Amino acid sequence: MMDLSAYRDIFIEELNDQLERMDQSLLALELSPSVELVQTLFRAAHTIKGSASTMDFRELSDLTHEVEYALEWVREKKPEITSELIDMLFRSLDAMKVLRDQYIRGEAYGDFRAVVREIKDLIQTPAVVGKLVTPQLQPAESIVAQAAIVSGKQLLSIHIVLEQKCMMKAARYHILRQRIEDICGTVVANSLMESQPGAQNEDDQYGQFIFIVATLKDPQKLKAELSADSDIHMLEIDAYVLESNEVAATSAPVEFSSETEQTKPTVTNTGTSGPEEKVKAAQPTVRVSVERLDHLMNLVGELLIDQTSLADLSGSGARKESSSRIQSISGVSDHMGRVIKELQEGVMKTRMLPIDQLFSRFPRLVRDLSQKLGKDLELVIQGGETELDRMIIEELSDPLIHLIRNSADHGIESAEVRAANGKPSKGRITLTSFHEENHVVIRFSDDGKGIDGEKIKASALGKGIISEEQAARLTTQEAVHLIFEPGFSTASSVSEVSGRGVGMDIVRSQIGRLNGIIDIDTEVGVGTTFTIRLPLTLAIIKGLLVKVSGRVLILPMYNVAEIVRISPEDIQMIQGQQAILNHGRIVPFHRLCDKLNYSRTDRKSKTIPLVIVRSVDKIAAYAVDEIIGNQEVVIKTLGTYLGAMNHLSGATILGNGKVALILDASYLVSH
Repeated sequence: MMDLSAYRDIFIEELNDQLERMDQSLLALELSPSVELVQTLFRAAHTIKGSASTMDFRELSDLTHEVEYALEWVREKKPEITSELIDMLFRSLDAMKVLRDQYIRGEAYGDFRAVVREIKDLIQTPAVVGKLVTPQLQPAESIVAQAAIVSGKQLLSIHIVLEQKCMMKAARYHILRQRIEDICGTVVANSLMESQPGAQNEDDQYGQFIFIVATLKDPQKLKAELSADSDIHMLEIDAYVLESNEVAATSAPVEFSSETEQTKPTVTNTGTSGPEEKVKAAQPTVRVSVERLDHLMNLVGELLIDQTSLADLSGSGARKESSSRIQSISGVSDHMGRVIKELQEGVMKTRMLPIDQLFSRFPRLVRDLSQKLGKDLELVIQGGETELDRMIIEELSDPLIHLIRNSADHGIESAEVRAANGKPSKGRITLTSFHEENHVVIRFSDDGKGIDGEKIKASALGKGIISEEQAARLTTQEAVHLIFEPGFSTASSVSEVSGRGVGMDIVRSQIGRLNGIIDIDTEVGVGTTFTIRLPLTLAIIKGLLVKVSGRVLILPMYNVAEIVRISPEDIQMIQGQQAILNHGRIVPFHRLCDKLNYSRTDRKSKTIPLVIVRSVDKIAAYAVDEIIGNQEVVIKTLGTYLGAMNHLSGATILGNGKVALILDASYLVSH
């Protein structure tokens, strides 16, 4: 037998791409049904089935065959794209993803026969393929319907499909009609299946039928009562809206939203002309392994170090003698610097991916949360073309998922509360990304109830996260940041979505590991915005070189909020801790040499150079001996043989050939 292991990685990559395409296409199909989207889904399923069969992955091949058959049926029969059909396809897609994960991990495959049965049952349902037209009310029936509406009743369409094995369908039809009249009161109209030419059994005409009723009965309770009948294969109850030609001059159409109807979220991606835009074929690309890209980046880093050394030598030589040879070396150094800069940017771009590859995962999440929580949610995506290092994109997934789940569960109110507050019933979650200098900014916002700082403070106090003394010192804005503390939650009970007090702590720790910063802007009753600032890449950074106890250390510039000089008198003791006042804010003060357990050196100047470092939502000021300047540095990881070095994120080689350690700002300000 042919060894297929060599193609395993290619198969998994292709499988991930096709599953992602199906996910996006299904979301678009739910919002705006079209033949093109069904065709896209069919092609993706066909590709997966063929690839899985080639890899002898029979379980996935068999399941995808059923999905492909269902999509072919949709393509040919062109039935109405119902929520039942969409949910079935989503469950099938989830089953395919589970099989993929089990294949990757080498686990035993799950039993998805129930999913296969569900597919077969749905596409064999006569309710979809039969010729049954919703009845149009006659003038006399319209008068009855309008009178019922005036009396406060609602019009419902009850669609019933009997089991194929049901004997005497006509008798069952009359029994059900009488039962519905007993429950609802008035059957305004009804329709049966059209008789097929040459049909031998007239009883089949009663295989499915529709009743239009006027009732005060709750649709959900009505469905529960009727569903108990064992001869009913399928039962659908929907609102019936009078057509214009059915309505008398004094009446208006009646609008009704059934409680049984599932909430559908809206997904908006600005810059596109329609749902189909999201799932168009991507531009031609070439797959390159991450290891090769990392190797290229390492080589560029070495060139950057050599260029820095050459520039250093050129500068020191020019100070000693001004010969034409030194000037030539200086010119070569400058040219080499420009070439390396372009090469660096080129290699960096090969590591970059549009952040839409991350954002595109969230419409499905919002859809599921919308149905699970019973809230009408809208997701708006902007700036998906913004590019970011692929390693950062992968690490961003969990923090953004936690933000979305918390926003949907805690932030956005129920439709009733929103209506009482004069807000639209549909809650909006917005994800925006854009470049700002050497950073990527991701802005996550919702139009929910906002965060009440005083409520947060009280909850943290009750859970023992802060003391009464600390609570008294906290401003409302500072109290809001307590949501990032481990174990904090304002939820009164743990739900399937949130309330365990672990989500926001994960957000802070993971953003911190990426050398990012997060801000919160909230207003009670209006909404909340989280602003995340991240470096473009973690491979080559701009660093601030400082001297501490005779050693050169580097702080990432994106963590440097400010560089100032203070006099010793500016250092104050506040609550037993040294601090300074910076722009009206109390900032903890530390000597970097003490923090790193280095010996202190004699200070010659009257002022103290100070670097104010910020990470995530925390800030601290560090005194250093000397500010050298900033330059681009290549981060070299430290080997595991050094043990736990949490205060360091790596090291680099300076132009003079010496090694300088790169400090981890998030660790410094948190410990």
